[in-house]
Amino acid sequence: MKFKIFLLLSFFSLPLLSQNITIREDEAEIEFLFIDDDVDGTFSGFRFTGELDSDSFENSIFSGSVEAETIDTDNWLRDRFLRGGKHFDSKEYPLISFRSNSISGNASEFRVIGTLSMKGIEQDIVFNFKKSKGTYMGEALINAAHWDINVHRDDARNMVSVRITLPYFIE
Repeated sequence: MKFKIFLLLSFFSLPLLSQNITIREDEAEIEFLFIDDDVDGTFSGFRFTGELDSDSFENSIFSGSVEAETIDTDNWLRDRFLRGGKHFDSKEYPLISFRSNSISGNASEFRVIGTLSMKGIEQDIVFNFKKSKGTYMGEALINAAHWDINVHRDDARNMVSVRITLPYFIE
C-alpha cells in the first residue's frame, strides 16, 4: 500500500520539477528596421548563452550574441558599407552581444532589461517578450547613435526597431 501511494505521489509531482528551456539557435531570427529610412535587415548566426527555467523565470538569464559581419539588408553594397569602420566596424568589434540584468512578468509575457554591447559601447535596453506556440518573440526600440552608429546627423533619425524570435523546446 505504501508503495502505491509513493508511486501516485511521484507521478503527480513530475510536473513540479524544474523544466529547462532550450533555444533552437539554428532557427533563431534577429530582424531590424531602420525606421527613418524604412530599411530592414537581419543578423544571422545567433548564439544563445543564457539559461531559461520555466519554474523560476525571473531568475533566468537571457544572453547571446551575433557576429556584426552577418548583417544582411538585401543590398551587398549597403551591407559592406555598414560593416565598415564608420558604422558597425565589424573587424574591430566582431560581436554584438546582449545579457539580461532583470526579468519581470511570467513565462508567457515578460520584460527583459539588459545590456546591449556594440562597438565596445554598452547601453541598457528593454525587450518586451511574448510567448507563442514554441517561440519567444521580443521587441525593442533603440537609438543606434547611442552605439556610435550614426547614419544621420540628427540622433532622432537613428531609431531602430529590433525583433528577436527564439524558437525553443522544453527538456
